[in-house]
Amino acid sequence: RVLFRSADQEDDDEAEGEDASGQKLVWRSDKNKTKAGETMELEYSNKAYDSFFQLRTEYPCLSFDIIKDNEGANRTKYPLSMYFVCGSQADEAGKNQLYVMRVSNICKTKHDLESDEDEDDGDESEDVLDDDDGEDDEDAEEKNNGEPIIEYRAINHFGTANRVRCDPNNSSIVAVWSDAGHVQVFNIDSEYQAMANFANWSKEQSRAWDKKKSQSILFATPSSAHKTEGYAIDWSTVSASTFASGDCNGHIYVWQPAESRWAASGSNTDGTKSVEEIKWSPMQDNYFVCGRAGGKVEVWDTRDMRKAQVSWRADRTDINVCDWNKAKQASHLLVTGAESGAVAIWDLRKARDANPTPLQQLTWHEDSITSVEFSSHNESVLAVTGHDGQCTLWDLTLERDPDEEKEIVGAIYGRDDIADLPDQLMFQHQGLNKPKEVHFHSQIPGLVVTTDYMGLHIFKPMNWKSLMK
Repeated sequence: RVLFRSADQEDDDEAEGEDASGQKLVWRSDKNKTKAGETMELEYSNKAYDSFFQLRTEYPCLSFDIIKDNEGANRTKYPLSMYFVCGSQADEAGKNQLYVMRVSNICKTKHDLESDEDEDDGDESEDVLDDDDGEDDEDAEEKNNGEPIIEYRAINHFGTANRVRCDPNNSSIVAVWSDAGHVQVFNIDSEYQAMANFANWSKEQSRAWDKKKSQSILFATPSSAHKTEGYAIDWSTVSASTFASGDCNGHIYVWQPAESRWAASGSNTDGTKSVEEIKWSPMQDNYFVCGRAGGKVEVWDTRDMRKAQVSWRADRTDINVCDWNKAKQASHLLVTGAESGAVAIWDLRKARDANPTPLQQLTWHEDSITSVEFSSHNESVLAVTGHDGQCTLWDLTLERDPDEEKEIVGAIYGRDDIADLPDQLMFQHQGLNKPKEVHFHSQIPGLVVTTDYMGLHIFKPMNWKSLMK
């Protein structure tokens, strides 16, 4: 639930955010249109979030990846902590950096007085996860007034970081697509250890004081490879330390480790349409898909890079992003996001059909799709961001049951501002400024991170347990 009003309204004038009876309204991007030149200030309802934190950086960081840490899997007990790496978009190429960050002391959202009065006594979570209820330890003393604590280490990086991706088999190894026209691979283990275990890191630094300090950068693609910048890059989850990259000229390269560096093991430079996204098969080491400008999706086999094994037109506009479902039982599913705002789910087993059609289409976003990702905790749950300022969470298996819905939502059932919502739409996070990426945290069920031009949003929706069933 959010309030909405024009940015130039007085703070106490919320008439445009209420109906005739004074009931606060939900902002609907599909129904509530702004006038030309008008901006809207959205006020989030803290009851809608189990936790929520907005982080600002000196320059926009429009690509990031979550670092797998050693603090355990399926963490739900507050306070939470997480690590991620992001790349900046500074006003000068030489000012850019990679930031390795730790956000700790992420606490449960505190409801204000009004929310407490409205709070239901019942617990709708139904013990979806049994390890604990996610509450803060009541016996623990509150740290930093309940506010998150930020630590970071910076690594110089020349040029804007178009895309940042951690090796899923070793999160300390990070590949970065630069607008300078090359991919660089960095080792961020020292930066990570400095925050994860500072005492041990200090001892290691002391013992190595007389030795030459190792460089963070391990590899850069040679000038004979990519001739221009790109965005498409992904690491294989099956083949160790192998990644593929695609550029705006339509060229694709596969890189495999060779003598502590990387070398191109295959390439295709026949394409003319920009490669916007690459995703490796989660089950097979030789296959990856790519999405191109012009609307095509292609399936490639690294053993024969002369041409794509399968291709089809998935949209009339560019395919900006895609994701391959990593769950074994759903590894035939691919989701694509297009410049038109269309989100489609495809069955790759039917990709060789004459005219493949999507299994599902999500027609909600009204501007270009910038990121899509399946949850690693529930293969039917999907996150989507678009230039319409939204991050939406979907459960693709749901079908509407009006009787059950009426029982759950009670008096607000049938209100115009929440009517006609898609059956599968589970959560809508709004107020973003052209968001670029969204990722689920693989070790913290329900935790979602997005990035936009203003910074990063870290949140768990209030219905996260239902999403992670």
